[in-house]
Amino acid sequence: MERPMKVTIEKLIYGGWGLGRYEEKVVLIPGVMPSEVVEIEVQKESTDYMIAKPLRILKASPQRMEPKCPHFLQCGGCDYQHIPYELQLFYKEEIFKEELKRIGKIAEEVVRPIVPSPFSFGWRIKLDLAIEMKESLHIGFYRRNTREVVPISTCPVAHPLAEELLLSFKEALERHLVLAPSIRHLEIFVSPDEGKGFLIIYSLIHHKEDHMRKLAEELINGSPNLKDVLLKTRALVFPHSLTGLGRTQSALRFFYEDIEFLLYPGVFMQSNLDQNKNLISILKEKLKGESGEVLELYAGMGNLSLPLAKFFSSWTAVEKNRLAVKNGNYNAQKNGIKLTFINDEAIRVLENWNKEGKKCDLLLLDPPRQGALEELKQALSLNPKRIVYISCNPSTLARDLRFLIDNGYTLEEAIPLDFFPQTFHIESVSFLKRD
Repeated sequence: MERPMKVTIEKLIYGGWGLGRYEEKVVLIPGVMPSEVVEIEVQKESTDYMIAKPLRILKASPQRMEPKCPHFLQCGGCDYQHIPYELQLFYKEEIFKEELKRIGKIAEEVVRPIVPSPFSFGWRIKLDLAIEMKESLHIGFYRRNTREVVPISTCPVAHPLAEELLLSFKEALERHLVLAPSIRHLEIFVSPDEGKGFLIIYSLIHHKEDHMRKLAEELINGSPNLKDVLLKTRALVFPHSLTGLGRTQSALRFFYEDIEFLLYPGVFMQSNLDQNKNLISILKEKLKGESGEVLELYAGMGNLSLPLAKFFSSWTAVEKNRLAVKNGNYNAQKNGIKLTFINDEAIRVLENWNKEGKKCDLLLLDPPRQGALEELKQALSLNPKRIVYISCNPSTLARDLRFLIDNGYTLEEAIPLDFFPQTFHIESVSFLKRD
């Protein structure tokens, strides 16, 4: 297991791995490029494959570049900083095609060119950071495939405002180190539109709240761009403000064309704001002229519902997170947008609609990484003319698209979008119509 070995990288595959072979066995290695020859050390071996770390690049790709971040390949945040951005886009498009073909038997002709991110660095408006107290304070990301915290001093993919708030928090916590052992995670969210952000401290225990409040007040006083500091413990369903602000006061403001919406702390939103706007523009263009009844699953706080609902006669948005539904209803009322939010599990709403004999003209879904096969089985009875499937996982997307194709739908096109530059992640939107 300890012996160094030499491997030639054949290609990149989904997950940020380079694939090579050693004595006919597949080896997966991070931080490499096709055609490179790498000396590796095996870290894990199973029947079918090995996982290894690169010790030395014996023959580098001529296109390899110096990573922008000093923590690259130590922290688990990025996978591709050694690859020029245009080449990252090429590899992601090829990987996306390969996953659809390998798992879903889907021809690559339906895949459109990948939509680049407007910014390859500085795009991330949300950071999830781990905190650990050892000999000193560690704030950073987990090392790849471990729970070991790699302390970071900078994060080039983060929006500059998020980096600024991270530095402020680190300096403040250094002055209140007695709190550090009880804090496990920190969430930083910023709105470039508003020029402000909030922090959510995830704490194991509740009894140090008075001290946490002092930390929060110090942060607010020292950071003009910080809107609020909130606390989340196991005893709290949703984060609450340490400074006594209400949810709408803590919330961040965002704008899309003529819509102004708030994001409550504790509610999900895409990390790449500019690319999110590109996705909405694509949906508006592709669904132009459509009308009728829309059922949207995994709607969140209305990221897609709010800008699109006015073009349809009826829009029902389903979301299981109660706070996200409150957030969505607030934004719909604030902007005079007519849509109905249902606070429930997607599968349960589909079962109820089937019992009631309801139909929909368009099914729009944006499921989590595991996909939505069971939900789609239920959705067939609603007989939607069109299905729009937004995915963050090409593997489960390929499986689910194959199911829909086998049940009477034609895949018109699948469009990958690079929401997460420097990482292996691939977002996409697929458009299907009933045969």
